Amino acid sequence: MRTKVAVLHTGGTLGMVPREPDRALAPDEFGATLLENIPELADLADVHARMLFNIDSSDIGPEQWEILGRVIAETLPHVDGVVVTHGTDAMTYTASALSYLLRNLPKPVILTGSQIPLADARTDARANVIGAVDLVRHGIAEVAIYFRGVLLRGNRAVKQSSFAFGAFQSPNFLPLAEVGTDVRRVGDALRPVGPFRLEGRFDPRVAAIRLLPGTAPTALGCLHTADVRAVLLEAFGCGNVPVAERAVADAIRRLTSAGRVVAIGSQPMHGTVDLSTYVGGRLARESGAVGIADMTLDAAAVKLMYLLGTYGDPQRVARLLTQPLAGEVTPE
Repeated sequence: MRTKVAVLHTGGTLGMVPREPDRALAPDEFGATLLENIPELADLADVHARMLFNIDSSDIGPEQWEILGRVIAETLPHVDGVVVTHGTDAMTYTASALSYLLRNLPKPVILTGSQIPLADARTDARANVIGAVDLVRHGIAEVAIYFRGVLLRGNRAVKQSSFAFGAFQSPNFLPLAEVGTDVRRVGDALRPVGPFRLEGRFDPRVAAIRLLPGTAPTALGCLHTADVRAVLLEAFGCGNVPVAERAVADAIRRLTSAGRVVAIGSQPMHGTVDLSTYVGGRLARESGAVGIADMTLDAAAVKLMYLLGTYGDPQRVARLLTQPLAGEVTPE
């Protein structure tokens, strides 16, 4: 029996075309079908392509994530897997969101895109879409990102380049598969532990603040009166904050005392946040902050939105932040 694949187009570089006179890229208003541009797909599977959105990925957020999750949940019973074509800039955020929404996923959901539009002679879109559709046949039941011969767990990926065709990497988790002359499984894929379900909502009232050497904690202080329910603080190293001056820790304490969740991330991509390692991390923890362990900043930001929208209570959100929902964090 032939594999059935639904391709959902959301926009991004893949579906853009050059415009005169400045050759700027704009969305293709007519959305030419993938089968017209990549006829080889018909040799791999029965492919049904549908344009769900046609927007830049920087414009995709919680509203679109919830629509996309619902459409995927409605589509999965009728196909062997779903491929989502998406802009690269926010692909990891969407992949993380879908991994939280689609619980106990029974079939592959693979996001892909391109650095060069499909209409360009040098495009990487053809190889990425063909690879993603082909990987559906291998049944790796996760929300994943496929680019340049590598299948990554979506909520473990980060965009590493706006130039290279290999745009993504997975700093703290092995690839799910590598594609060459055949498909080689690498990392352990998730296994459903219950019935498939679509669950949860998003609350976007999350702010991310990056600590810089010598920066006054003014920005953190301003959030005390802002319409923000959680703050992701991009700290140094293993989760360090300044200790010579305690203003950052004091700002964290004011936020957590006011019912905000303060999560501590790390500016380096590789490694894990451990608030017990150094005095700065312990000070942040004593002020009420919680570390994000080895989650990416992208996955942690979206998870805060998801937990706030789904459960609401800040204490519960802080407690659940480092408990895995879809393989986004290594269990303690």
